[in-house]
Amino acid sequence: MTTLDDLPALPPVDPWQLPRSCRTGPGVRIRAGRLTVGENVTIGAGTTLVGDDVALGDGTVIGPDCDLRAGTLTLGPGSELGPRVRVLAAERFAVGGAARIGPDAQVLCREFTAGRLLYFGDGARVGYGGTTTSTSRVRIGDRVTVGQHTILNANHEISLGDGVGTGSYLAVWTHGYHFGHGPLDGTEPAYAPVHVARDVWLGYHVTLLPGAHVGEGTIVAAGSVVTAPLPAGILAGGVPARVKRELHLGPVADDRARDAVLGVLAGWRTELQWKGCTVDACEGSPGTGASSGTLEGSAGTLTVALADGAHRTRVVLLAPDAPWPADPPSGEALAVLSLGDRPDRRPRPGDPVALFELRSGRLSGHASPVVEDLRDRLRRHAMPCGDDRCFSSIEPAAFARLKEAAE
Repeated sequence: MTTLDDLPALPPVDPWQLPRSCRTGPGVRIRAGRLTVGENVTIGAGTTLVGDDVALGDGTVIGPDCDLRAGTLTLGPGSELGPRVRVLAAERFAVGGAARIGPDAQVLCREFTAGRLLYFGDGARVGYGGTTTSTSRVRIGDRVTVGQHTILNANHEISLGDGVGTGSYLAVWTHGYHFGHGPLDGTEPAYAPVHVARDVWLGYHVTLLPGAHVGEGTIVAAGSVVTAPLPAGILAGGVPARVKRELHLGPVADDRARDAVLGVLAGWRTELQWKGCTVDACEGSPGTGASSGTLEGSAGTLTVALADGAHRTRVVLLAPDAPWPADPPSGEALAVLSLGDRPDRRPRPGDPVALFELRSGRLSGHASPVVEDLRDRLRRHAMPCGDDRCFSSIEPAAFARLKEAAE
C-alpha cells in the first residue's frame, strides 16, 4: 500500500528559471519533480502547476487562474488552455499538440490522455461522482471535438476514437445506482465502461449510459439516449436510441468533391467581406456567378488581403493533374487547395506557399491570418487540415472596433 509518506516531495520552481522566451503572470506557482518547458510558453497570472513530471511544449498558452495537477502533466506543442481550467489526475494528464481546452473545463480522474488537435469545450467536465477510482480513465484519439458543457463520468473507462465529434451537453455515464433499487431488491447497480469508435458523431444533448458502445462512423441524433451497443455505419435516434437507417459513406468522385469545396469558398468570400477583407475573384471563381470550369484546369481563384492590404494571398483550388500555379509575385503568398496529395509540391521552409491536401487533411508551408482563416473555414465544413496548431480566424471588423474602443 502506498501512503503519502512514501511519495516524494515536490519542490517549488521559481518561474524565473523558465526559458527567457517564456512569459508568466504574477502569482504563478510551480511544484515539479522534473520540469521541461519549451520556447515561447505563456502561463497566466495565478496559475498553479503541480506534478512529478511536468512538460510544456513549445508555444503552449495556459490562461489565468488555472490549477493543473497530475503525476505526469504533459501539454503538447501549441496547446491552449482557457482561464480557470482545473485538472486533478492522480497518474497522468497528457494532451497532444494543438489541444484547445475551453474556459472552466474540469478533469478529475486517475488518467486522461488525448491525441493531437483535441477540442474540449467550455465548461466540459470529467467528474460528477466516482471518478477517483482505480478504473477512472479517459482515452481520446486524434482530432476529437468534445462539445461545451459535456459530462464524462469516468468511474470506468471512457474511450473516444479518432475523429469523434459531439454537440454540446453530451453526457456519458459509466455508473449509476439508487438506494431504492439495489441487489437486495433484485436490481443491480450499473457499472461498465463506454466505448465510442472512430468518426462517430454524437449530437446535441445525447446521453450514453453504462456499457454503451457506438460503432465506427455512426451518427446519433440529438437528444437520443444510448442504452445498448449500436453497430457501425448507421443513423440512430430516439429514447432509447434505435437504428433508423444505414449510412453509405465513402470518398466521392472528384467532380462532386470539387463542387463541395467551391461552395465552401463561395461562402468564405462572403464572410471575408464581412470581416473587412478585400477579395478579388477571377472569371469562373467562387461567388462570381460564372461557370467554375472543368477539371482540366484550376477550378476557382480568389485573391484575398486584410483591410490594410497586408497578407495578400492568391487562393487556388487546383484540379487533379492541373499545372501548378505560377509562383506568387513579391509581397504576395499562394494558398493551393488540392483534392489529392501532392507530395512533389509540398513547400520548402520559407516558401510563401501553403498547400492544403484536402482528402488526407494535410497542411504544409506558409502560415498567415488569411491561411488560418481559410483553414478554419474548411474545419467548419468538416475538412480539417493540419494538426500542429489550434484553429484561428480573422475577427470581423465590426466586432473588433467595439472591443478596441474602450481598451
